[in-house]
Amino acid sequence: MTVGALPTPRLEIDLGKLRANAATVAGWCRNAGLGLLAVTKGVRGDPRVARALLEGGAMGLADARLSNCRGLQDLRSGRGPDGRPGPGAGPVPLILLRAPTPAEAAQAVVLTDGVLAADADTAEALARAAAQAARPYRIYLPVDLGDLREGVLPEDAVAAALAMDERLARASGIPDPYRRAHVAGLAANMACFAGVVPRRSHLTHLAALAREAERALGRPLWVSAGNTAVLPLLLAEGLPPGLGDLRVGEGILLGRDSLHRRPLPGCRQDAFVFKAAVIEVGVKASCPTGELAEDAFGHRPFFTDRGRRLRAVVAAGRQDIDPEGLTPLEPGIEVVGATSDHLVLDVEDYPGRLSAGTELGFSVNYACLLRATTSPDVARIYTGEA
Repeated sequence: MTVGALPTPRLEIDLGKLRANAATVAGWCRNAGLGLLAVTKGVRGDPRVARALLEGGAMGLADARLSNCRGLQDLRSGRGPDGRPGPGAGPVPLILLRAPTPAEAAQAVVLTDGVLAADADTAEALARAAAQAARPYRIYLPVDLGDLREGVLPEDAVAAALAMDERLARASGIPDPYRRAHVAGLAANMACFAGVVPRRSHLTHLAALAREAERALGRPLWVSAGNTAVLPLLLAEGLPPGLGDLRVGEGILLGRDSLHRRPLPGCRQDAFVFKAAVIEVGVKASCPTGELAEDAFGHRPFFTDRGRRLRAVVAAGRQDIDPEGLTPLEPGIEVVGATSDHLVLDVEDYPGRLSAGTELGFSVNYACLLRATTSPDVARIYTGEA
């Protein structure tokens, strides 16, 4: 569907604002002695967004899906998505954040340079794939510091690192220091699943485990200290020594911390704007009529009787966006809800006039951005190219 010269629904993406956000976060990391990996899974591995984040100062990229990583190969090799030289002086490291299955190991080794993986069978498959491809591959052992997602328990981390490295050596069939795959470091991720707030004590413990594992393995290890959730701690208290990088997505893309969704200082929150067209305007009751059961998605929605209200229906739905993550940019508009393909708005207090074809704009949260960039029906319009 197109309104005027632009497609709708669409995301309008300001690459200049993203570049500036990346520069701000990269500066914080640099001042703390850390590198910055820009996480692109929130935009489905969009190479134009990724290039802007690298231009802003990220030292590398990270994504959770191999399908996303395929679109980042030009940047990884040092070229831009249009074939131009990339933003850096050479190849860009690309780290896989979700461990592949053993059957996907060969793809992972070809498409990425390292992975966060705790499963020994997966690690062995990666080692065999790296040996067959004759290319180095780094495995970062994730440690579960309390958020209860992936990773080994802290008390098992050193033994697990040693056991995994020995298994990698056997699978590679090549002695150190010539074998292709090895345990390159430890990693942690917090707040994504259970919402556990990162503290200095967590990261001090992680760094201490890395030093202990170094002694057991006889070589230095990298420490990937976490995600956007660590930024408030970095700004308020600083981080303990011994850490290597942060992996940041939402903090750059939306300029907010991921703990309370508060704006990060000096960052823009409006790099992404979702726009869609009105397809119907009319007065409706604010409460449905008849016996109520579950809606199309298995929920039992709640309605407040506000009398008859002017409503607008917009050509977008849950297949395109998360309606709870939309905030109208104009006053007097409220998001009532959505089905698969229809977004319902209360526009009784909107000061202007709406009709079919009128476009409305919305800011998005992370969940909404993720869904919009995944939907094939949401176009992307880019501004602010370097």
